[in-house]
Amino acid sequence: MRKRIILISHCFLNDAAKLKNQPVKEQAEERRKKRTLLGDLIKSGIDMIQLPCPEFYLYGSERWGHAASQFDHPFYRQEVRRMLEPILLQVESYLERPDRFEILGVIGIDGSPSCGVHDTYDGDWGGEFCGPVPVQETIDTLKREEKPGVFMEVLRTMLKERGICLPFYSLDSFEESLREQA
Repeated sequence: MRKRIILISHCFLNDAAKLKNQPVKEQAEERRKKRTLLGDLIKSGIDMIQLPCPEFYLYGSERWGHAASQFDHPFYRQEVRRMLEPILLQVESYLERPDRFEILGVIGIDGSPSCGVHDTYDGDWGGEFCGPVPVQETIDTLKREEKPGVFMEVLRTMLKERGICLPFYSLDSFEESLREQA
């Protein structure tokens, strides 16, 4: 029987990497869903490869929320590529043995400016909290957009460059996929 493997966003196993000041109810609900899915993965015998958290790696534990456009620049994309290279070498190694391993895909966190799979938050974010534009006016520009986060976009591109096609799932869409397989 082949070992089934899924790549997962870093915060599935490490909530400490999340933003310092997230809304408590939203964070608790996301954590509950992640823990439920992790339990289902373990019960199903699916092994996991934890992806790095580019936001924590580059900005640390004291960061505040960002918009996707803040990460959409050459330096961030270059650093993400560097972080992902060892992961992709693992994926390639597993794929060399299809008789032993099956890579099921990638699970990200929708809404994340880095790890969103189907959607992310973007807007006219950035700058100082004091200045000519009131903070609330800036916050009001943030909208959920139907596009992937920058990290997931780079991961998909790097996989494609290697001729690897994997499905990308959100937390919710992978739960649905598991139920369909059961």
